[in-house]
Amino acid sequence: MKTFLVLFLGIIGISAYAQGIWIGDTIQPNISASTEIPFGITGLTGMHSDPIPVFGKLNEMEIPVEYHDVIWDTDGCLNGSTNGMYYAFRPAKEGTLDIFVRMTGGKPTFILELTDDCPDNADLAALTTNIQTGDGITGTASYFTTPLVYDTDSETEKTWDGTVAPVTENTMMVFSWSVTADKTYVAGCFGSKIKLKGVNYICEPSGLDNLNTVQSPYIFPNPAAGNVIVKMDKSTKIGIYNSVGLLLKQQLVTSSDNNVDISGLEPGMYCIKDMNSKNQVQKLIVK
Repeated sequence: MKTFLVLFLGIIGISAYAQGIWIGDTIQPNISASTEIPFGITGLTGMHSDPIPVFGKLNEMEIPVEYHDVIWDTDGCLNGSTNGMYYAFRPAKEGTLDIFVRMTGGKPTFILELTDDCPDNADLAALTTNIQTGDGITGTASYFTTPLVYDTDSETEKTWDGTVAPVTENTMMVFSWSVTADKTYVAGCFGSKIKLKGVNYICEPSGLDNLNTVQSPYIFPNPAAGNVIVKMDKSTKIGIYNSVGLLLKQQLVTSSDNNVDISGLEPGMYCIKDMNSKNQVQKLIVK
């Protein structure tokens, strides 16, 4: 049963757990190909293959999409000018990768796990410099395998090898698939560009931590200063603990009273625990 929920923004890293969300909600300078995209997500490296991408606002077709308890609703995006441009991702741990995108209808799409046969697959900078369009990868079958990918438009799992278009009309959607540590994954489309608007990288606990952590977007904001909103599915007493397990604060949170004052906490990492559940714990960063 869900208890309370948390939105991880930027770097959320502890010894046994890593997850993060990147949302393209600001205007920034162009990011060149073979330059790391500043996701700010622990354990995830990303680059793109377009020599002149654009990172900024996109104020049309903003239809919220919810998946993995994240409500995606943002008008920023990382775009490009080259049809066949792709994004390359390298996760440090096994987990799940969600990408929130604006798709152009009728454009064949590829989401691939690269093999050792693919040139430069172990070097994202070289990969995104030397192979600047997806047909340089998809044209050789030994360069890739196709993971099963769930998409929020069809609500099914499929594979995408660059020969089929996932949608017939312009659509906001999430693609989600399982990733393996230190493998390279590429996502792109032909005839247009995938406009990348968000990334959610979810890693399971490694076994060093026995906390049953739930990923969701309803402790907000996080990182935070001053106050956070803690949304519950029932009235529950929560406790806030420091990094050595000392209880610092208790509060009853209800559906109508869910504003938690954290102004007295020093910057750092804390845990918010449902006092009625031994394992339901969330991480909070105070800035």
